[in-house]
Amino acid sequence: MKTIYILLSFCLLLSLLACGDRDVVKPTEQTTLFLRNKGADMPIWISGNSQSNKIVLFVHGGPGDCAMCYRYYLKGIEKDAMVAYWDQRVAGSSSGKVSESTLRYTQFGEDMELVVKLLKKQYPQAKIYLLGHSFGVELVWQFLTTGNNQQQVSGAMVVNGMYSYYNWLYNVREWALREARLKKNTEAETYLLANPVTPENTATIDWEGIYRWMYELDGNPVSLFDNNKYVINYAFNSPNTALAQFTHGKAYMYYGEVDSRTFEKGPLLKNIHIPVALFWGVKDGVVPMEVGRATKPLLTNARVTEVDFADSWHEPFVTETDKFTQAVKSFVR
Repeated sequence: MKTIYILLSFCLLLSLLACGDRDVVKPTEQTTLFLRNKGADMPIWISGNSQSNKIVLFVHGGPGDCAMCYRYYLKGIEKDAMVAYWDQRVAGSSSGKVSESTLRYTQFGEDMELVVKLLKKQYPQAKIYLLGHSFGVELVWQFLTTGNNQQQVSGAMVVNGMYSYYNWLYNVREWALREARLKKNTEAETYLLANPVTPENTATIDWEGIYRWMYELDGNPVSLFDNNKYVINYAFNSPNTALAQFTHGKAYMYYGEVDSRTFEKGPLLKNIHIPVALFWGVKDGVVPMEVGRATKPLLTNARVTEVDFADSWHEPFVTETDKFTQAVKSFVR
């Protein structure tokens, strides 16, 4: 009887080990890198399937947002690829003594070049795919239209982001005016009619007034903090802190008032030859769908994939997480 018991226990142990082997089929990478450049100390957390030899570099929005605080929604990608979460200068958990004079597109682009080189040094066999969201899309275009940078990556996914300040603000105002009329908000309609956006006035127009009305008209009613699980994860399972997260905004005064108003990459998009995916939350007022529709015709030499998220605003990875994850995986495959 004792012998049979031992044999049964041994068989059970083998069975459990076999099940465990089937579950653990994808080695998981957990590495932290740091980039120091022009006064900024920027962390890069790499997590995911190291066997894939593929890296999705998440270029977060803001400016001044964070990367790892969105991992809650992006973690599904890690089953098929490594994801590199990079906190930009003066953003998230980055630190250092950063001069405001470095908060320019050219400097962000240089930082991104160094991040890509660091990843390629750490993982020489891996292909790198960019995943830019909102302000991060501007950095993706800055990177891809500079020198030979696009040769360093295998593709780019852009999520609700602009290529042209004028095109963006024009469409935000049009979106807000349309919604004001639908909602019969005469105060908003009067303001927006009095403030048309033209190529000539982008340097001086009150963009913040237009932007505020867009939000008042439900341009992005989604709040990350409505999700209790997200809040708990952010508070206890993220390297970012509220102190780090919300003390960077004042450093972007020059960016918002000068550098961003001259941002224009439209004529350069024809020089991009790598595959590009346009992911868009259809309901978005922050960067309206019309911006995405205007982007595709400019990418005349790139193979372009489009995925619309009909139930989403500015963050489709929050409102349609599973569909977004699958779209990223499909593109990377």
